[in-house]
Amino acid sequence: MSSKKRILVAPLDWGLGHITRCIPIIEKLLKNGHTVFTCGNKESEQLFKEHFPKIKHIIISGYNVKYSRRNSQALSMALQTPKFIFKIKNEKKIAEDLASKLNLDIIISDNRFGFRSSKTTNIIISHQIHIQGPWLLKPIFYKINSSYINQFDNCWIPDYNDTNSLAGDLSKNPGLNNYSFIGPLSRFKKSKNIIPYKYKYLAILSGPEPQRTIFEKIILKAFSKQHEPCAIIGGNPLGKQYSKNNIDYFCHLKTDDFLNTVNVSEFLICRSGYSNIMDLSVLNKKALLVPTPGQTEQEYLAKYHTNKSSVKWINQQEFKINGDSDFGQTITSKINYLLDKEFTKVGL
Repeated sequence: MSSKKRILVAPLDWGLGHITRCIPIIEKLLKNGHTVFTCGNKESEQLFKEHFPKIKHIIISGYNVKYSRRNSQALSMALQTPKFIFKIKNEKKIAEDLASKLNLDIIISDNRFGFRSSKTTNIIISHQIHIQGPWLLKPIFYKINSSYINQFDNCWIPDYNDTNSLAGDLSKNPGLNNYSFIGPLSRFKKSKNIIPYKYKYLAILSGPEPQRTIFEKIILKAFSKQHEPCAIIGGNPLGKQYSKNNIDYFCHLKTDDFLNTVNVSEFLICRSGYSNIMDLSVLNKKALLVPTPGQTEQEYLAKYHTNKSSVKWINQQEFKINGDSDFGQTITSKINYLLDKEFTKVGL
């Protein structure tokens, strides 16, 4: 029986997926009797408080990434690189301070490359070991990426290391100093009941601005032309909900309400971010994937699952709904968590 630990979970503020995929990890930590803290921005605080109202959350500065309105994000990311490097260095200082103040034993960072302390065991969660990009640059991206990851005691990769892989080349052949495949992470569980459909189409929005809002406007225009009821989950916890004509707009939904809305929807439309891919592998719904323009990881995952799972995808600038034929099959996986084995390995 392992001793009880004091653990801080720190997800990246680059879309809600990094936050939601930490939920099953926190659930297991609490079940095992550990004391858990979380940190992040106001949005992460709201999501964590919905699930874990008694957990102490510490507000810290985020990366505040901004996407370009264009179809390429290369220039935007290049211009923000100095800011990212500064944030990585600064969050190391924040982690050291919190480790002392909270008397931490372990820090679990979801893709925050600098969030580690000399006083704790440090674990990073990342599926994106091999960053996608021009083939000449990929070896450079890998070298930089792995140099950051190798500064942690362990890297947990939320995927399977076999033919069931959901991340494909992103997580293949890690080549890191110390890593473990822990299986996909999702806050959802498969529904065992057959529920009548309320909505024909449900769009799930996510990701940084301004692309989230650009996509929202495209969806609203497309849904307004449909004769069936449609719904949108806006991915904006601080927004407002409304109903207009055939569209119900939810700025944000708690997990149970989110899952219920998915279950009463016939078809899903969403980004092809990895957290969405993991959720889709649980939800067993037909979906149309729309990668964020210029987001190489999402573009890769959309194409990968078109071949692997027969899920269909479309570019945002070409988006339209012609009918059911636009939606491919479901993303399937044997989803089960390998975390128990990993928790035992690191003494949790």
